[in-house]
Amino acid sequence: MTGAFLVKGFDYSAEVTRKQVSEISRREALIQPFADCHSVIWLLVHIVSSRSTPLKLLNQAQVWDEETRSRYRDGSEHINATTPEVAPIERLMSLFECSQSRIIAGLNGITVFQLMESSGYAQNTVLDSLLYFHFHETYHVGQLTIIAESLGKRAKYLDS
Repeated sequence: MTGAFLVKGFDYSAEVTRKQVSEISRREALIQPFADCHSVIWLLVHIVSSRSTPLKLLNQAQVWDEETRSRYRDGSEHINATTPEVAPIERLMSLFECSQSRIIAGLNGITVFQLMESSGYAQNTVLDSLLYFHFHETYHVGQLTIIAESLGKRAKYLDS
């Protein structure tokens, strides 16, 4: 077993993210449809930010520095229409795509022995941590779908 088996999972979440975000305008991406709910933009930047740890574990360059990442961690402020200087959704998707290609390259190059090494997170191996971060990402991709539906968009899924 190598990291290649995780490639499909990250490809699935990337495909749904691309499809779901593709029909959302900048204005819509900044809407918080429910009280204390994140916008599409926040979810997208949070996914990109959260990919920093898998990128580190895979010995790949992160797309953001730690200062930029800190703005989008769990518990950070919501991003909405009143938030100044939010990057355009096209720029965020470009960063997402960059992180995707790096994750896939890292997964395709990792060995079984590297997957079994300690990740530095509790008692987790690198494999355990990669599985957790993939699960975390898919949770937020599901939120993207729900928020898009609340904005009147059709939910996007994987092609059969």
